[in-house]
Amino acid sequence: MFDLKEFYRQCESGEKVDSKNITAYIQQFDTVIIWGAAGLGKAIGKFLENQKVKNIIYWDRRYEEIEPIVGRKIIAPFQGEYDKAKTLVIYSIPNHVIMKSLLRNLEEEGYQQIIRGDILYSGILCPYCNGDMPSAERCWMKGECRSVICKRLQTITQKREKIKKPGERIDLTYNCFIINSLCNLSCTHCVQFINNYPVNKRINIPVDIICRDIDLWLELIDSVGTISVMGGETFMHPDIAKIANKFAEHDNFGFVSFPTNGLFPIKPQQLEGITDPRIVIAFGAYQHVASHEQLEIYEKNIELVKSYGIAYTESRHLPTWIIPSGLYKESESVDYMINKKSNCPMPPRNLQIRDGKIHVCDRGVALYAMGVADYPEDYFDLTKENVLEKKRELFREFVNRPFYYTCGHCGSAYGTAPSALQGKIDVFDRKNYEELQ
Repeated sequence: MFDLKEFYRQCESGEKVDSKNITAYIQQFDTVIIWGAAGLGKAIGKFLENQKVKNIIYWDRRYEEIEPIVGRKIIAPFQGEYDKAKTLVIYSIPNHVIMKSLLRNLEEEGYQQIIRGDILYSGILCPYCNGDMPSAERCWMKGECRSVICKRLQTITQKREKIKKPGERIDLTYNCFIINSLCNLSCTHCVQFINNYPVNKRINIPVDIICRDIDLWLELIDSVGTISVMGGETFMHPDIAKIANKFAEHDNFGFVSFPTNGLFPIKPQQLEGITDPRIVIAFGAYQHVASHEQLEIYEKNIELVKSYGIAYTESRHLPTWIIPSGLYKESESVDYMINKKSNCPMPPRNLQIRDGKIHVCDRGVALYAMGVADYPEDYFDLTKENVLEKKRELFREFVNRPFYYTCGHCGSAYGTAPSALQGKIDVFDRKNYEELQ
């Protein structure tokens, strides 16, 4: 009997995976639905076609815009009648923010046979194994996987690192560096809550502090798969090149991504000297809320990045965003906070570093950086002097705490809204969210 969990383990191990067993497993289903007809779904579909898998159907919300794939029609998600006991869904949308809710939708609709397409791809189509140095040009620019949450990359990076550090290893899949609280857009449901920063808190973190924190962070941990350097709008910070080249001095990460909405002018000096193949600039999909002038800026930015030979990606339009809960105090109950921490899909993979402190999540950053709440237990001071062994021990204790006081400010998501909706919502007023419900 095919063991899907064991297959996932093999994919994430960094070793080569024999595709025969997974192919035989997929072939036994009467219908194979690939949910997501973009780069990841197309790559998986092509592989399955070559393996003579029949009865492939593609689901995609953009079904009216996409050309048929090898002659196979693309339809809207959940359309059509299938014997669900004999139907396999390969979930191939690499956006981890919406993944949990969409997988839950599948189960609620009665689909029980589901494969994560991103993990499937990492095992049977990823060209990199332990001992390799992955390149952003292949992993990101090809447009097939480009997942920032890649366990295979984490393992490859982990096994490449040769420096022995004291105590139990600290290997992470992902973390963020927050370099500013400035943005040229006003997204109502920004997960960084930038709209609510007071004017005197809308700043760029000095580059010397950022570079210091990069050294301290990568000295503290053993490895991390992907690091996102974020704001705000990343390229409103003038010293992107210095930041990228500081990361390039280190070996114990897989990729460093610089997300941008692409609508703020990138200056040549922000790209000077960036040559590390692990650096990638990730353009988001905000064109649908852009002015004509901003669209021209976007195109010029793409051409400038291309001229410097830096790896980059362009995101596809996402019709909706998840509405995060506000920053008001939801509960002071310890049981509530413990439950929130234990069920949170983010920590420890969403640790965020800003101005010498490691925060537990973007919510924690916002509360502290705005001056709303200071919970010393909820951040780790990178700058505090200590021998490395003791510092690593304290960091492990920090990550493994049963709850954070920030969890008391975390409610439930409030459904979805049009992506990049422009406007302001007071994230401290509970009534605004009661109205959304």
